[in-house]
Amino acid sequence: MGPAQRSVGIGLSSGEGWLIHNTHPKMQKPVPRALPEEQETNVKRLPRELIYLCSILLMLVALVAGYSLWMMSHSASAFNKGLHILDRSEWQGEPPSGKYPHLQLPVSNVIIHHTATEGCDREDVCIYRMQIIQTFHMKSLGWPDIGYNFLVGGDGQIYVGRGWHIQGQHVKGYGAISISIAFIGTFVNMEPPAHQVEAARRLMEEGVRLHKLHPDYHIYAHRQVSPTESPGQKLFEMMQRWPRYTPDITSFRRLSNATLKFVTRPYWLAQPPSHPLDPLRPPVQAVKFERTNIPACTTQAECTFRVRMLQTLHIEASGYTDINFNFVVAGDGNIYEGRGWDHSCQSFASEGPLSNDLIIGFVGYSPSNKKLALELLQQGIKLGHISNNYTLIDPESDSHLEKS
Repeated sequence: MGPAQRSVGIGLSSGEGWLIHNTHPKMQKPVPRALPEEQETNVKRLPRELIYLCSILLMLVALVAGYSLWMMSHSASAFNKGLHILDRSEWQGEPPSGKYPHLQLPVSNVIIHHTATEGCDREDVCIYRMQIIQTFHMKSLGWPDIGYNFLVGGDGQIYVGRGWHIQGQHVKGYGAISISIAFIGTFVNMEPPAHQVEAARRLMEEGVRLHKLHPDYHIYAHRQVSPTESPGQKLFEMMQRWPRYTPDITSFRRLSNATLKFVTRPYWLAQPPSHPLDPLRPPVQAVKFERTNIPACTTQAECTFRVRMLQTLHIEASGYTDINFNFVVAGDGNIYEGRGWDHSCQSFASEGPLSNDLIIGFVGYSPSNKKLALELLQQGIKLGHISNNYTLIDPESDSHLEKS
């Protein structure tokens, strides 16, 4: 075989050998597949992308919720910027010892008091005052809780007492129809600081915004509905310049079913009788109105002094065993208890009882005082102290009137 033939033969043999080598099943190499590898990569990436997407959505939801809460709080604070209210847990109030009726909201009346204690200008001191007041109301007065709905500290903060929903015990007969706000301190000779007054004003505005107070609510002083100096002369004078202060309490008293305001003997510091008093036998058949020679009065402090002066004159100068009136009607609109419904008066110091008559004295006689006295007589009839057909002896009218 020549060289050329060998060359070709070798080539063929080589080519055939290469083909046989590459087609043998056991010797075949795997061919790379680009497409399946790319799909496998996408499958691995998909869960991570879902996690990232869910995380972003959760962050967006949290941001929207946080922004909404911020807007709500911001709008509330913008409406009443600077109002800071401490709830019962913050001043460490004791839980109520019993239940009390709820208020019917919105309430149309606010009664302003002072606590007649020392004041406070720091939060820690005001908290201490709150605890002392609550202890006094619960332990000494026997109330189930602190009597006020809210108190205002000299630090310019509001302290929650019974709050907006529970009836207070600030004034007998008025808890169901009013919210009580007490200024911590005594304001007889000094006014409360401006920020304390401003806090009370913002609290009332907040009450209107929350629909706890009627938009047309009225403000009264404690002394207008009860025989007391509260809220102190200086705070009372300041109150009279407030837009919602209401000097006429007639309608308010009608709401409470308490049209008369009595000052009992302990309140005007009456002396005890020098001898036991004779009983008054009900029902009384005759009532006598008598003017006194004591100067008229317009404030409770003045009238208290006048009634005490009357008692001193009757006992020491006239020889009576006590003030010789069953009741005294004074110029401050109060009725002062003398011998009351149960004891008779004397005609002269040396004689016995005045034939079972009821005697009403006047410190400053006026149509309004006479009206109060007539309302007192109507109450006496309802209570069984006065006969329905009583005779009224009124020197001012110079006549005897028989009532039926």
